[in-house]
Amino acid sequence: MENTQVGPFLILKKLGNNRRHRVFHARQVEQNKDVALKFIKVPPNVAWHKALDKLDREVNQLTKLKHPNLVRVYGAGVEGDRVFFATELIDGESLSSILGRRGKLAHDQVVDYGQQIAEFLVFLHAKDLIHSKLTPEKILITPGHRVKISDLRLNRSKRRRWDSTRRRELDLAAYMAPEQFTEGATQKSDFYSLGVMLYEMLSGELPYPPDTMGRMTKNKLNAPVPSVATHVMNCPIWLDKIISQMLDPDPRKRPHSAEAIKMAFDEIKKIDATQKAAVDQMASGFNALTAGEDKSEAKRLLKGGKKQKKTNQPPFYQAIWFQFSALLLIAALIFFTVRSPSHMALVEDAKILIESEDASDWSRARAKLEPVMASEGELSEEATELYYKSRQKSLIARAQMGDVTRLDNEDVQQFIKAYRLEDQGQDEDAADIYSKLVAQIDPSGEQRHIFYEAKVRYDKLSDKFEWPSDPDALMELVNQCENAATESELVLAQTKLGNLTIRFSGEPKYRAVIAAAQNALKNVKRRLVELRTGSDVDSSGDGPDQSTLTSHKDRK
Repeated sequence: MENTQVGPFLILKKLGNNRRHRVFHARQVEQNKDVALKFIKVPPNVAWHKALDKLDREVNQLTKLKHPNLVRVYGAGVEGDRVFFATELIDGESLSSILGRRGKLAHDQVVDYGQQIAEFLVFLHAKDLIHSKLTPEKILITPGHRVKISDLRLNRSKRRRWDSTRRRELDLAAYMAPEQFTEGATQKSDFYSLGVMLYEMLSGELPYPPDTMGRMTKNKLNAPVPSVATHVMNCPIWLDKIISQMLDPDPRKRPHSAEAIKMAFDEIKKIDATQKAAVDQMASGFNALTAGEDKSEAKRLLKGGKKQKKTNQPPFYQAIWFQFSALLLIAALIFFTVRSPSHMALVEDAKILIESEDASDWSRARAKLEPVMASEGELSEEATELYYKSRQKSLIARAQMGDVTRLDNEDVQQFIKAYRLEDQGQDEDAADIYSKLVAQIDPSGEQRHIFYEAKVRYDKLSDKFEWPSDPDALMELVNQCENAATESELVLAQTKLGNLTIRFSGEPKYRAVIAAAQNALKNVKRRLVELRTGSDVDSSGDGPDQSTLTSHKDRK
């Protein structure tokens, strides 16, 4: 799926090799924001329209959840027979990958990760939600050792999710509590899953190996509660005790709350004060998870650096090897500078891509134009114009497909709605939305492509009116409208001024005309109210109010 467009996203590459679902690194084209897209298939026993309704309600709640240890959910959409979730893209590695590389972790690192997961569960359970599927695959670790928990859905205690199935994979079931196979998940099921992961992090093994589903379930219910200390001789007794408590098959014997688990980890850190804490290692630049890749920093920290002997050697910059290296570096810089494409070449390449009929080419064009736009050269203005032309084409393509998601801002959603109304022959309703977009969007801002396309379509749909092109002639028309006296003349003047403002917005040479028209429109509306009510209206104010612009429906 690489380099294909899915809704407002351009898929860049696949992330991971999970066989149960597909996750991709993608970019929200309009906002130029990187996200992770996870695709899930709706079970065949779930009605499609009901699935989408429930998905919509679920996403509404998930997008409101924010926590330092949670992978944010931005929204969801539909692609073929699958739905996808757009989430925060994390720069990190899954805990399963770390364990696969290292086997097991030091106990102080395990305590740190366990404490962060417990803090997240405190937050989640306070919302009357559970995760129910905590596994090392769903735990991401950033380079700064921040735990990020992914794959959160709207799960509640002892309640099946709308898209859940009864089929379970062994590798997932290995982390599930015994009651999840019979009665359903509860908050204490999350504690069991955390206990399994802590056991695995410390020992490098699962407490109950996934032999077969039947034997594993039986062992979880009947076998003695496993102890980490039988595998790890130097495991602190307090850590071994809290893990064994979490792995108890009887939920009543597990910790009574996530807050209790977090406090237990706080106490373990205090008791274990003689050991070098993981946070100290991170502060010194030594990463315990990648110690096997480069041991020089670890040796320096553990043994101390040796003092260098003083010598009478000349400064390093006088050495032949340094001067030779410097010459090579200069030559390389010249080589790559010559090879790098000029701004002119980038603009020419972008022009060709923009003329393509492939939406992914328009996105590639924008990537080429961005460095030119950021420069101060002569091509910056041309690059900016081409950049928004490509966004305008992307907007039209999406509108033609009727493709809109919750991740789109309000202006995009309204434009696509108007486009669909226009396509259905509801011109008046479409023109009304277009006119409002023109009135509220800054023609020089980030949404200018919407402004100009809405303006073009409004002009096409609105009643034909022969506007003079000369600014002086337009200014005379504004003055005539402002001099209207009777109610019918004021109503006609209000319509003309509103349409004139929309028609010529965004064109620099009519800037003075637009300002005069907006002021005149404000005066005309005030006088019309006074005439109809027989009372004076306060005309004070700092400037024209764009909300007074006349929409298409106002002219009826």
